[in-house]
Amino acid sequence: MLHIVYRQVKCYSPGMALKNLTAFVWKRHQSHWNWIIMISSLFVLLVAVWMKSISLTLAFIAGVAVSMFELVDPDPPFVLVAKALEHERKWLEHPWGWKKGLQAFGIFASVIYVFLSCWWESLMALLLIAGIYANIVCVYDNKARGIDGL
Repeated sequence: MLHIVYRQVKCYSPGMALKNLTAFVWKRHQSHWNWIIMISSLFVLLVAVWMKSISLTLAFIAGVAVSMFELVDPDPPFVLVAKALEHERKWLEHPWGWKKGLQAFGIFASVIYVFLSCWWESLMALLLIAGIYANIVCVYDNKARGIDGL
């Protein structure tokens, strides 16, 4: 009898590589220290865009590279970072609907708006979006406290 053995051959696929890369970045993103370094690097990028500085852009790239290292979580964990990561996980697990689509569009539009405001060096535009987000936070806080009928 002739037995044919099939071997699974792993072939290179850009989709698989992208999936592995996003899984790797997501795993690093869930660590407290890595999350703090990533967020700090984004603020460095905003300053780099504002000042149109190549050295700060290189500092941003170095920060992102450092955030990819496997860093140990602090003991005890940072409460604010833990809440932010938990909120992010819940938001991503929530099914897509019109509300989540509107939120995703708002995040995307806000990121573009902030980068353009930094590029044009407009402090008033940045203060405008900070005020809008402060109002959004107040509305959600009022709903959480039951002060909905204002």
